[in-house]
Amino acid sequence: MNIFEFASEVIILSASGVLSPGPLFLANLIYGTKQGLYAGVKIAYGHTIVELPLIILLTLGIFRLFPFTLANENLRIIGLIGGVAIVLFSITQIGSILKKRDINNNLLNTNDGTSRSLLKKINRRSEGGAVLVGIIFSALNPFFLIWWATVGLKLISDSVYSFGIIEGILILFSFHIWMDYVWLAITAYLISKGQSILKQRFYYYFIICINFILVSYGFYLLVVNIS
Repeated sequence: MNIFEFASEVIILSASGVLSPGPLFLANLIYGTKQGLYAGVKIAYGHTIVELPLIILLTLGIFRLFPFTLANENLRIIGLIGGVAIVLFSITQIGSILKKRDINNNLLNTNDGTSRSLLKKINRRSEGGAVLVGIIFSALNPFFLIWWATVGLKLISDSVYSFGIIEGILILFSFHIWMDYVWLAITAYLISKGQSILKQRFYYYFIICINFILVSYGFYLLVVNIS
C-alpha cells in the first residue's frame, strides 16, 4: 500500500469517528459559544493528549511489546467513570447558564456594578477547562476507545506493516488528527456566530438542551455499564 492509498483509507475511515456526535462534540459546542474557534482548537488539543499515547500503546500491543488491551471489564469501569464525569459536567454547565441568565436579566433593569462584576467572573470561569474537557471526554468515552480497538486497529496495522513502527505511527497520526482540529474548530466557530443570530432567550434554551442531551448520554453510560 502506497502513502496515497493509505491517506485515503485513513481519511475515509476516520470520518466515522471524527464526525460522530458524541460527548466531545457536544462539549465543543458548549465551549464554542464562549470562546469561538479557539475552543475547538483547545478541545482538539486535549483530545490529542489522549489519542497519541493510545495509538502508541495499541501499536506496541500488536507486537506484544506492551501488555495493553481494552478488555470488557476495563471498558465498563471507564464507562462508569465517564458517565459520572459527563453528568457532573452537564449539571455544572446548566447551573452556570441559569445563573448567567438571571444576572443578565437583572442587568437589563439595573446598572448595579456588583452584578456586572459577578457576570464577568462567571464568564471567565466558564471559559476555562476546554483542554481538560478534551482530555476527560476522550479518555473516559468507551465508544472512542472501542473505535480505536476495532476500526482504528485496522489503520494501525496497515500503517505499521506498510511503513514501520515509528514512521507508521507518525504517518497515521498526521493523516488522522488534522480532521479533529478542523472539525472541532469549524463547528465551534459556527456555533459562536450562531449565538449572535439567536435571541438571548433562545440561546440559553439551546445550550440547556445540549447539556440535557449530555446528561442523557451520561446516564446511558451508567445504566449500560451497571447492568
